Amino acid sequence: MIAVVDNDIIFKGACYSLLTALCQAAGGQVMDLGTLSAARFVVERRIRRAGIKGDVSAAVEALRTFIDGATALDPTADEQNLAAELEYAAQLLALPLDAGESLLCSIVAIRGIPWMLTGDKRAIEALESMLGAKPQLAAISAKVKCLEQLVLALVEKAGVPAIREKVCAERVDMALTYSFSCFQPEAQPQSVLDGLNSYIGDLRGKAPHVLAP
Repeated sequence: MIAVVDNDIIFKGACYSLLTALCQAAGGQVMDLGTLSAARFVVERRIRRAGIKGDVSAAVEALRTFIDGATALDPTADEQNLAAELEYAAQLLALPLDAGESLLCSIVAIRGIPWMLTGDKRAIEALESMLGAKPQLAAISAKVKCLEQLVLALVEKAGVPAIREKVCAERVDMALTYSFSCFQPEAQPQSVLDGLNSYIGDLRGKAPHVLAP
């Protein structure tokens, strides 16, 4: 397994019709990726409630196809215990870290999985802030990839127009909506790259040890 994927990226990828491509941007195939067992139900419910402009059935089908191809992750007792410790530490520090992110982080740390793919920037910042308090988190240093990093890799491979069409069709992520100038009739490729790199750079300033290169 090369990466674990959080529900936020699964949701947005399905809405954009880019789910498989987004996850492959981490360097592997769907079969090389892991998702929490509950992702199928949690993300499908979110898609149905999101009020997306496109075909809800198509987004749900993309989700199901992806989940069927990926590996379902069932945390061990040790991973559940570490996740609980991380959540408690986050509460003490008043940091936003939900159960899903803490479980994925624990799985990556204990199993030595190369990457954690997450769309939750606040969780990334929280993990950075907790490095000193929880030595176990050293195992995730430079392993967390944010949504913008994955999208940037897609843009470099497929070009701005192809990805912009998908992103602007469903405005489920405002950072990407602004990066691709979705409120404008067109966007200059360099401005899109600058926008994505700006968000990545800002997050790197807040999470220099956790965020992947």
